Amino acid sequence: MGGLVGFLILGALFGIFVAIQKLNSNIITQIDQNERIIELLKEKCN
Repeated sequence: MGGLVGFLILGALFGIFVAIQKLNSNIITQIDQNERIIELLKEKCN
């Protein structure tokens, strides 16, 4: 029984880890897109 509970906890932690990785990836992508938009706006204003 203890092994099953441990396995479930490990699975849950892994799921949380994967979710956090995806969030970080999305944030980095969003920052890159924002930087590109800022550059384009600067070019357009000049």
